[in-house]
Amino acid sequence: MEWAITISAIVIAAALTAYSSWKTGRPRKDSVRGSFISWPLVTVLAGAAAFMGIVHAANLMGFHTGANQIGGRPTP
Repeated sequence: MEWAITISAIVIAAALTAYSSWKTGRPRKDSVRGSFISWPLVTVLAGAAAFMGIVHAANLMGFHTGANQIGGRPTP
């Protein structure tokens, strides 16, 4: 069950990253109304969410991340 949620979250975040990156690169329209969504911010946030999903998948596979690093607590 954890794998299904993790994989679907990675796919959704990656798709949102690709879409928002595409929207960021498009030329702006000449109109009075401003854009409601900051697409560069959405790109960064969705990319971070995809990265966190990948790290979570690595943890599910048995790779331990986050311990024994600078500022981390030592493992006994």
